[in-house]
Amino acid sequence: MAQAFDSVAAVSRILTEHGPLDEDDVIARIRAEGDDPEKRPGPVINEILCPARQLTDDRWVWLPKVLLGRVFTHRVRADEVAYDLLTVTPDLDPITELCLHEGYQQLADGSPVSVVLAEYDHQLLRQRGIPPEVIDPLGALLLLPPGTLSGLGAADGDLVGVRLSVSGLVIERVAAVQSPTDVGERLAATLDADKPTFLDSAVWTVCVDDPAVFTEPLPPLRDIIEDCGLVHDDDWLAPPGFDFERWRFERDCERLIRRYGLEPDDALTLRALVAVYDQMSAILEAAIGADEVPDDSSDAAGDDETPPDDPAGYRALAAAFGSALSDPLLAQLLVDETVGRGGAPAALGLFAETLEPQVARTARVAYRWLRAVALEQIGDVESAEREYLAAESMDTDWPPTLLDLARFASDRGDAERGLALLRRAGAGPGHPLTRILEQHRATPHTDLGRNDACWCGSGRKYKKCHLGHEQLPLDDRVGWLYLKACHHVFLTDWRELLEEAAEARAAHGSADAKLPAGVDDPLLIDTVLFEGGAFADFLAKRGSLLPDDERLLADQWLLVDRSVFEVEQVHRGQGIEVRDVRTGDVVEVHERTASGQLRPGQLICARVVPAGRTHQFLGGAEPVALHERDRLIDLLDSEPDPVDLVEFLSRRFAPPTLVNTEGDALTMCEATVKIGDSARIEALLDDAFDRADDEPHWIEHVTTDGMQRISATVALEGDQLRVHTNSEQRMDRVLAVLTRLDPSATLLDDVRQPVRDVHEAVGLAQQMPTPGAGAFDPDDPQIAQTLDGFIREYETAWLDEPIPALDGHTPRQAAEDPTRRADLIKLLDSFPVADGSTGMDADRLRAALGLQ
Repeated sequence: MAQAFDSVAAVSRILTEHGPLDEDDVIARIRAEGDDPEKRPGPVINEILCPARQLTDDRWVWLPKVLLGRVFTHRVRADEVAYDLLTVTPDLDPITELCLHEGYQQLADGSPVSVVLAEYDHQLLRQRGIPPEVIDPLGALLLLPPGTLSGLGAADGDLVGVRLSVSGLVIERVAAVQSPTDVGERLAATLDADKPTFLDSAVWTVCVDDPAVFTEPLPPLRDIIEDCGLVHDDDWLAPPGFDFERWRFERDCERLIRRYGLEPDDALTLRALVAVYDQMSAILEAAIGADEVPDDSSDAAGDDETPPDDPAGYRALAAAFGSALSDPLLAQLLVDETVGRGGAPAALGLFAETLEPQVARTARVAYRWLRAVALEQIGDVESAEREYLAAESMDTDWPPTLLDLARFASDRGDAERGLALLRRAGAGPGHPLTRILEQHRATPHTDLGRNDACWCGSGRKYKKCHLGHEQLPLDDRVGWLYLKACHHVFLTDWRELLEEAAEARAAHGSADAKLPAGVDDPLLIDTVLFEGGAFADFLAKRGSLLPDDERLLADQWLLVDRSVFEVEQVHRGQGIEVRDVRTGDVVEVHERTASGQLRPGQLICARVVPAGRTHQFLGGAEPVALHERDRLIDLLDSEPDPVDLVEFLSRRFAPPTLVNTEGDALTMCEATVKIGDSARIEALLDDAFDRADDEPHWIEHVTTDGMQRISATVALEGDQLRVHTNSEQRMDRVLAVLTRLDPSATLLDDVRQPVRDVHEAVGLAQQMPTPGAGAFDPDDPQIAQTLDGFIREYETAWLDEPIPALDGHTPRQAAEDPTRRADLIKLLDSFPVADGSTGMDADRLRAALGLQ
């Protein structure tokens, strides 16, 4: 019997029947069954969806088949018994991999089990009352039903086994174990001398080679590994003497080469200096644990202070590689690889202060710059600026220092100084900050001489006062102020929240989830700034740098909430009048772009903020459907986080959910059923369904919204019935009827293809026949009259149906309610103009509701 293609079922069937296969063999066998899996989206073998795993030689196996009957042991500690949990790595890794899949997240008796990680499942661990000190923060745990281990009589030091039976996982106490004989040697035989192997893959490979191994309890894998001299690190296994630290170091160097296009020597240098930073970070963490570290990273280490421990040989590394940071690229990459990846700024400050005296004088500017970066990261911008200036005095041409000082000049509103610094740094006209500052340069007063009194009224000469220090009016600096806050997001940990918001925006294909998309989409950055709190953080850390009038304006912005507005008037190319639907306040917004796109009556979600003498939108204006208005208001009232708000406002990008008139997900289904008693089947089908014509064709009808509709078609061809429906529920219903009519019937074929979009639905519908139906001609007077009758019946029923856009009220109720009548009018105005008899007529509905 041919079934609709199911990749999990196909992979399970093939690997269970044929054993270990490489991926090409799996694909070839699926093709031999009549399907081409490579034409379908996603991987053919998806480890997320099914328990198929790879051996050390890259062949795939069906894990339940490999592990059935196997048992793996673990020596429990007292705290594991007390809290009913088992440490997974390394003893239980090979079998608890099954617990990642739904069918194996329970024991054979039906009680639940799960593999948990402290980093992700802290709430569940708290609910179980498991204290943090008994949890390895990086390790996985098998969480058992309460009382499991004590019920087995297990105590500290006892062996417990986890076995896979035909009914599921079984937890058992192990009284005695067999000798592991040559299991260690077999594991060693699977290993590569130059790189580690996943421990579980090595064990599965041994199990495939020997069906009897691990079918009786053996010592824990940890003991087997150590007894034969193998080494393991987390879930990795390697031959005796393997240097995991060196391997990780070399692997990181390769990553740096790929990521940044570095030469091998530069990658080695960068990785070595990151190792020094890691040592500094460990020192600080130890000091924090002992309450010995000061709050200010500038005091974390003096110039001549020697850290208390040097297990990584950081001084030797510093002597060998420290001077390389005179290369601006390597210095910037060091920041990216440390604090840019969530590392501690204080550790970077300690790194800079400790190493600066030990490197060549020409490289010391880099370490002074790093100290400034660390201070800026912790929010001490005044101290950071002093350090940047000190670094500039050490080397007046070192680009990173000049670029950062240009940012400070921009925050202070000094476009001319910022541009001068950028030119010295070699930044061209295409540099983002150069473009911003060029746009906000003030033009000198041409009506004043250099020696005339300054226009500001200070009494000083123009050349001594404002010449070269002109400033644009506040109205013209609104965008500049906003961009300063945006830069704060891009250069700090707020980027992570921006990336989360971008992923939420991209959920329906509305944007790229990568960070650059966040720059182009005003909603993303604005929600992070205001709902997320980044703007308040910007003012707390950098507000002291802003010109006074910008700081006052920024404080006003913090008091403005995002809201839902109705567009009342539009002045093309100038602005719009909007009314806050929550407060009723009407505001004139200066907005050229939006005024060319919006129309009166439209609902939008926006932040309307003061902008000098006018008001502007910050973060764009998101269209809001009428039926979403009240739910959005409720969400805004709840002070949502940026991701929740972006998810809500991005639902408009979601493709329509395709359902049939019964609300079933649209799926084109076709089945072939062989009839056992074809002599009497026609009479039985006549009783069960409606015959379409004199031919052996039948139709199942359902009535929805007061209209009769075709839900399935059945055609008799010899001794076979062909069934077509547009949902799985309908197909199951018809097949159940056919089985009842003829218990000897056999299902020969059952193909079900979900419909993802409208275009696909049209194409599939055209391929599926409607038995007994002739060509449909909407211009036929008789057909047009019938359709018009259906539509009028539906219009009458619609008047008394709850409508989501009317908050669940019926049109009649909304027409009688002054507070909802405007919404009803907007809804009717949104109806397309009816074409003949093909749609609801808004004018007829208005007349029926007394709205004309």
